[in-house]
Amino acid sequence: MTRAISGQFRQAAFSVLRNRFSTLSRSWFIGLGLVGAAIAVGVIAWSGQVMTLPIACVFPTLWAFAPKRLMAAMVSVAYFLAASRDLPQGASTYLEIGLIESAGLWFAASGSFVFVHTLLWTSKPGWQRAARYGIATILMGLPPFGIIGWAGPITAVGVLFPGWGWAGLAATATGLLVMTTRAWPLAALALGSAWAWSAAAWDPTAPAAPQTRRGSSGHRGSPPPCHRKDAG
Repeated sequence: MTRAISGQFRQAAFSVLRNRFSTLSRSWFIGLGLVGAAIAVGVIAWSGQVMTLPIACVFPTLWAFAPKRLMAAMVSVAYFLAASRDLPQGASTYLEIGLIESAGLWFAASGSFVFVHTLLWTSKPGWQRAARYGIATILMGLPPFGIIGWAGPITAVGVLFPGWGWAGLAATATGLLVMTTRAWPLAALALGSAWAWSAAAWDPTAPAAPQTRRGSSGHRGSPPPCHRKDAG
């Protein structure tokens, strides 16, 4: 009888450990997949082509559905470093510093973006998560975080809703907030439709308006305005 009880206890303990290991493995598998997607989003969105900027709108979903805070931090790091991958070379050229110093500056620049998004991440679904992402977006647009924090998805407003002004900014911000909820497919459809409409009306041969603002990274403070084929 003692052996039977002992055997049942060992079997139950093994079952618990196996379930925990399975859950942990699945969590890390999902997390690594999100990190890989974040790298792809950063590379494609910030490839230097204006019309690819809306791809950055996928980042809020990757961040929101990270299984753990640590993985949300990893997603943020992966996205920002991929988006700002030209910074080391640019810093080395214009600041005349070595590659190691340039790489250090690259990682240091990601600090504010990663800190804000890691701190405000929450496992609670719904509009609590959306509200926290909204706060993160606001913080990244204001000093001190906004001084060295760039590559925000909100930058895509110039491509999604060119000429809409504040209305376009509000529409883009709303779409990004919804991208952090379970209704993200609807937001993705809406933003994707706006992107397709803008791309169809885009005229790459039209002269760009002069830009006067530059971010701390050396990029323009806002993307060049979209030009309409039907514009005079």
